[in-house]
Order: sequence, then structure tokens, then C-alpha cells
Amino acid sequence: MAFFWDNPPEKTAPPETEALIASERAALAAAKAESRFRELLEAAPDGILEVDRSGSIVLCNAATEKIFGYQREELLGRPVEMLIPEGSHAAHRQHRGNYWNRPITRPMGKSLTLQAQRKDGSRFPVEISLSPVRSDDGFRVTAIIRDVTDRKIAEEQIRAVNQQLQQRNQEAERANRLKSEFLASMSHELRTPLHTILGFTELLEEEVDGPLNERQRRFVSHVHQDAQHLLELINDILDLSKIEAGKLELRFEVFDARQAVEEVVASLDGRAVGKNLTVENRIAADCAVKADRVRFKEIFYNLLSNAVKFTLEGGRIEIDSRLRESELCFSVKDTGIGIAKQELASIFDKFYQVGSTTKGVREGTGLGLAITKQLVEMHGGGISVASDPGKGSTFSFTVPLDTPKKETLDPLILIVEDEPSAQELLVTYLEPRGFHTAVAPTIQKAIEIARKTKPNAVTLDLGLPGYSGWRALEELHDRAEFRAVPIIVVSVRDNDGSALARGASAFLQKPLKRDVLLHTLRQHLR
Repeated sequence: MAFFWDNPPEKTAPPETEALIASERAALAAAKAESRFRELLEAAPDGILEVDRSGSIVLCNAATEKIFGYQREELLGRPVEMLIPEGSHAAHRQHRGNYWNRPITRPMGKSLTLQAQRKDGSRFPVEISLSPVRSDDGFRVTAIIRDVTDRKIAEEQIRAVNQQLQQRNQEAERANRLKSEFLASMSHELRTPLHTILGFTELLEEEVDGPLNERQRRFVSHVHQDAQHLLELINDILDLSKIEAGKLELRFEVFDARQAVEEVVASLDGRAVGKNLTVENRIAADCAVKADRVRFKEIFYNLLSNAVKFTLEGGRIEIDSRLRESELCFSVKDTGIGIAKQELASIFDKFYQVGSTTKGVREGTGLGLAITKQLVEMHGGGISVASDPGKGSTFSFTVPLDTPKKETLDPLILIVEDEPSAQELLVTYLEPRGFHTAVAPTIQKAIEIARKTKPNAVTLDLGLPGYSGWRALEELHDRAEFRAVPIIVVSVRDNDGSALARGASAFLQKPLKRDVLLHTLRQHLR
């Protein structure tokens, strides 16, 4: 009898054969992995060494040969100290021994500049990372070595350029201070004779000691007008120099804004009547403002005198106010000749004069609006202009309802910067403006100071020793001592948004302008 199967039974290999096949496959996979590891090791751009417990080199890659100038056979089996300057051998052996007591993955010589030595004896800066590796022969240490010569050269060049820029900034600051002091001194000296000239010309115009003929009256009038114009110029320069030197102090008080503006309108009434202008004060009778009354009136005087100057005969000037969130907004609107769009961006610049007046000539000093802008900003407000050529202009400025935070509150700014010249520059920028400062050359010192003093804000340079990339910012931002403190990054890097993404309040690029720093700090402290 015969038996037939549709599917004959599969033949199975003996267990010994299957084990042999699995072993061959595992060996092939291991060989491939070993080959791949060798390829990666040789392709690495950094030098890679493996050192045994005795300090002998047991493995190295092609980059190590290139960096140090040795052939591989010259390195294998030799002590690793041959790759460092001779004077550091003893200390390195001690550090190597200490490492075996606590073998962990870490950078070598943190916060230090490490030196390596080539075969020809030349030395160069390196960065080294250490990692313990278990092998059949016990623990070994893998060292990844990076030649940072080019980076160190670039850092030194940047440091040198930065020091030059800081020195120039300091020189410019000193020159600006001396200029302001000179202008203030000269302004006072010039006002004394002008006081006499104006006084005597006014007496002559009154004809107390006898009548003047028509020609004499015209001459005296010319002298008086020109002396008055010169006095206005001197007063403007004096105000500007005080503001720039930080010597102009505001005295805040609560007063009736409408009444203060009425006093300004009255002082300009003669000029407005002479051109048959209608001046309407729409500020509410109960509009109380907290500001420096004298400087508040000066702001309106500058704006209204410009409106009178640039408005055609028979025109109209309107003064208004409105409440906007947490501030009062005042405006001066005229039906004058207007301002061209291309001139609006420069309207608040020093000595800038827009076109000509309704009389066809330039009048004034070109300082009024520059002073006005700075006075408004000193009150914690802002100023803007809207204009349509041939139809008129509207100047608007704001005053906070609450008293602005003044620098006399003495906020403490912690300067985290390791360069002495950069430290001195920031201190010089801040302390004359009423800020207290504390300086920390390291992150550790910054944390120590913050625990004791609780700073109101921090300026942080990213190029601190031992910190690369954004590590310094991330370490500060994650500390409890700085969690509610604005951190202003000050760096030579370009602003690509990384600082803000990592928790910084602002990013300022070196070389740093004083006004930009002060504005940024005030903004975040407020």
C-alpha cells in the first residue's frame, strides 16, 4: 500500500547546524558594526583617543594624527602626556588619577584654557570631553579633542575690536558731556549781557527819556527782536544741554491742565492776534494732571508757537485732551501749511527745521521739538505727529495718570560681564542716571549676589568663560533667584530671536548705545 501527501513534510536542520548559522550571522553583524564604528571613528573631524588606566594610548583616529602631527604607530602604547606641554605632565597625572575615582562624562578643565602640544613642539588651545568606557580589559577613558585655535583667534579679535569700540564710546560720552557742560557755561555767560540789551532796548522803546524818530524806533525794534531771538536760542541750548547731561530734574505736582494751557495761550496771544488766528482751548475744566508744571507749559509753548508760526492768517488752532486707558492724551491741531511726508521722520531731530514759515523764511532754533520730545519722554509719555500738506498738522503727546517711576527709586542692575572695560562702561552708563549697579564676572558670582541683594534687572553677556552658546542665559533663567527678574542679553551676536525664545526679556547688540540701554531698562522696570 502507498501513501501520498499533498504537501510533503519540511526537512529541519539539526540543532547543531541552526546554532552554527545563528552564530555566523551574529559574527557577521558584529563585524559590520565594528566596520561601521571604525568608519565613523576615522571620519570624525575631532581627535578621538582611548586611554587605559595606566595612561597609555590604546586607540586613536585619523584626526588625531592630523591634529598632533604623529603617525598612529608613534602614539599607540605611549603615555597620553606626550600630547601636552611638559610642564603640565605631573599635574595631568594627578588629575588622571583623580578621574578614576569618579569616572563620569564631563568636559575637562571647565572654565580653563587647555593647551596641547604637537610633535614639532608647538602648542595650541583645545577643548576636551572625557567619557568612561567599559571594555574586556576593564575601564578605559575616551577623550574627544577639538582644536579651537581659529575660534580663539576670532574671539580675541572680537574682544579687541569690542574694547576699541567701548573705548571710543567712553571717549564719545566724555566729549558729549564736556560739550554739554561747555554749552551750559556759555549759555549762562551770554544771558547776562543779553539781559542788559533787552532791558535797555525796552526802555528806549518806551521813550521815557525823550521821543525817538521813526528811524530810531525801527533800529531799536530790530535790536530788541534779534536779542529776543538770541535769548530763545540760548535758552533752548541750555535746556538741551541740561537734559543731555542728566541735570534737568522734574518736580511733579498735581495741577489744572486747562489753566496751565490758558497761561501759555495768553503769552502767545499777541502773535496769534497779529495773524487773526482763532485759538480754542477744549481741555476740560476739571482736567487734573500730575507733571512738572513749568516743563508741561514749556511743551505746550513749543507746540503752540509752532502752530502760530506755520498757520496762515485767519487760520484756526485747537487744543484738546482725552483719557486713553492709563494716560492723558493732549493734542494741538492747526490749519497750517502742513509737513511733507518725507520730513515727518526727522521732525524731532535737533536743529531740524521744516521748510519755511508762512512768511517764507525759516524762523526759530530748530531745537523746540527736540526738547519737547525729550521732556515728554522724561514724564513717561510719548509724542507723535500727523500732517497733511496744505491742510495742517496735529501734534499729540501723552502723560501717564500715575507718577512715572523715577530713577531716584535707585533700582539695582546686576551686570554679568567678565571684561573689566565692558563692566566699567555699563556702570558709567547707569550710575549717573540714578541706578545702583553690582558687577559679577561669573554666573556663580551672579547667583551669589542675587541671593543677597535681589536685583531689579540683569544685563548678561553671553561670552563668559566656560560657557558657550546660550548656556549662560539658560542657567540664569532656570534659577529661582532670577525667575521674576528681567534679563537683558548684551552680546556681539546678531539678534535671531533665540534670546527671547530662551527666556530673555530683551536682546541688545554690542556696541551698545547708552540711550538704548536706558530706554530698555526703563521699559522693563516700569
